[in-house]
Amino acid sequence: MPQKSDRVQREIEDLLNKLDNFVPEERFISKVKSKRKAEAGPGLVSRMGKALGRPFRRITLGHVMLAGIALMLTAWLAPNLYGDYARMATLLGLVLAGAAMLLSFMGWDSRRTIAGGGVEKRWRGQVIRYDQPTGSNKVRDWFRKRGRR
Repeated sequence: MPQKSDRVQREIEDLLNKLDNFVPEERFISKVKSKRKAEAGPGLVSRMGKALGRPFRRITLGHVMLAGIALMLTAWLAPNLYGDYARMATLLGLVLAGAAMLLSFMGWDSRRTIAGGGVEKRWRGQVIRYDQPTGSNKVRDWFRKRGRR
């Protein structure tokens, strides 16, 4: 019996060695292309986009909301600063503050807003999502609880 298990063990090791040396042609070509791309570095367009976007990267919805409120207040309290454009400045401030608040509540930039957000929970590379009760489910559950009394 020991000879049979040795033979099986040798065959398994042989297969594993062959598997380690096997590289499909397409996979090899894609590895070569990605290596060349990494060595070349980012392109001109990519570098320009990053350079132009860098100053705006830290602007949050809170900043936009504060700018809108400040614009509205200065247009109301000191309309002479804007001259004929005071009404337009007020509307622009209202639009900025309203849009920032709406996007904040919708969770558009949940990392940096009053909407909260948080770190995405993962387990072994997979995103973990717990079912959050929706508004209709909350109402239905409330009625069910009321009916049990």
